[in-house]
Amino acid sequence: MVNQQSSAVREPAVHPLIWQAESTVAGPFVFTSAVLATVGSTGITPPATPRPSFLVSDITLQTESVLSSISDTLAAAGISLAHVVKANVFLADPTDFYEFDRVWNTYFTRPPTRTTVAVSGLLVPEAKIEISVVALRADSGITAVPATSDAPRPMTKKVEAVTAGDFVFTSGQLAHDAVNGLPTEATGATTRCDVGKQTAYVLANMRRSLAAAGATADQVVKAQTLLTDLSDPAGFDAIWNSSHTGLPALATIGISALLVTDTIIEIDLTAYLGDTVRRSERDTSRGPDAVGCGDLAFSAGVYAGMDTGDVPPQLLPHHAYPYYSSAVELQTEWVLDRLDDALTSVGSSLGRTVKAQVFLRNMADFPIFEQVWRRRFAQPPARSVVQVPRLPAEGAVVAVEVIAAARETSSI
Repeated sequence: MVNQQSSAVREPAVHPLIWQAESTVAGPFVFTSAVLATVGSTGITPPATPRPSFLVSDITLQTESVLSSISDTLAAAGISLAHVVKANVFLADPTDFYEFDRVWNTYFTRPPTRTTVAVSGLLVPEAKIEISVVALRADSGITAVPATSDAPRPMTKKVEAVTAGDFVFTSGQLAHDAVNGLPTEATGATTRCDVGKQTAYVLANMRRSLAAAGATADQVVKAQTLLTDLSDPAGFDAIWNSSHTGLPALATIGISALLVTDTIIEIDLTAYLGDTVRRSERDTSRGPDAVGCGDLAFSAGVYAGMDTGDVPPQLLPHHAYPYYSSAVELQTEWVLDRLDDALTSVGSSLGRTVKAQVFLRNMADFPIFEQVWRRRFAQPPARSVVQVPRLPAEGAVVAVEVIAAARETSSI
C-alpha cells in the first residue's frame, strides 16, 4: 500500500458552529464529518425545506442537499463521490428510507458499502438524515474492488464489501434472506427476536462476504454492532467471542430501528489484510480498546461502565448534590482519557484522531459535551453526532468511537 502523510483537509477550516473539520485525511483515506441539510446558523437550508407541492418530500430534498454538500467537501479534497468506499447513514424516521434510497441511487453509479439505521435524534431538530463517508484519496494509487458472495443479496443499491488497498469495508448486514425477511434459522425457540441466533446468522453471511473480498473473520480489526434491544448481552457475547481468534475493537450501540421487520442487530466490519496489527493491552471481555493496523488505529466504542456494566459512582452526580456536577462532562472526560490511553498503546494518540462517532443519550447534553471536546482537541477531527435511545450500561450518557492516524508517514 502507498503510505501517505496524515493531514487535514478543511475548506473552510472548521464548521462555523461546532468544533469539527469538514474532512480529514489519514493514509489513503478521506474522512468526512456527518452532514445534515443545514447552513450557518439558520438551521435547515431553504432548498431542503418542504416545497409547496405534494410531489417532493422533506427527505428527498434533504438527501439531495446532504449529498450535494458531501460532493462539495470531497471536491475540496480533489475527489468526488465516485471515490467513496463506505457510508454511514442515520435516519430520524425509518419510514423515510425508501425515498432516501431513491435519491441515493441517482448520486452513485457505483455504490459503496453502506450502513443505515434509525436513531432517536439528530443535532438539528428538523433534520431527517445525517450522512458521513470514507473515500479514497485521488493520489492513493488504490482502486476500490467490490465483492459479491453467495450470501443473501442486499435489497438496495449497495455492495456487500469493498477492498481498498489493505482494508476491507463491509456494508451493515441484518438477519434476512432477501426473500421473506427474518429466516427461521435466525429465530429462537421461544421468540423470533433472539440476539444470539441473529448474530450467528449475520456473522455466517459476513464471513462469506469477507471471503469474497479476500479476507477472513480473523482479519477483522473493527466492528460495530447496532442493536434495538440490549437486554441480552450474554446471548450476543456467547456467539461473538467464539467467532474470532483475535477479537476486533468493538462498538455496541442501542439504536431506534432497523430496516427489516423483527431484526434486532446490524453488524458492519472492517478487516485489514496486512500483518502489522497491534492490539491494546487493556481490553474488555468483548475485545481490545483499540487496534492499530498500517496507517490507522480503530478504537472500540468507549463509554462509562464498559468494564463492569455499571457506571462508576464518580462518573455520576452525587445523589445529594445533583445540580453541582454534570454526568456528561464527567463521562466525556473519562471517555476521552480512556481513548487516549488506548490509542497511545497502539502507536497513536487522541490528538491524531481523524474521525469520531459520538452517541449521546440526550441531545440536550451536547453543549456541555462540546465544551469538553473543544478543550481536548486543538485541531478538531471530522465527527458525527447522533442521539440514541440506549447505551450498554445504565447511566451511561455518552459513547465515542474513533479512527486515528496510527503514525506519521512520509508521502511517496
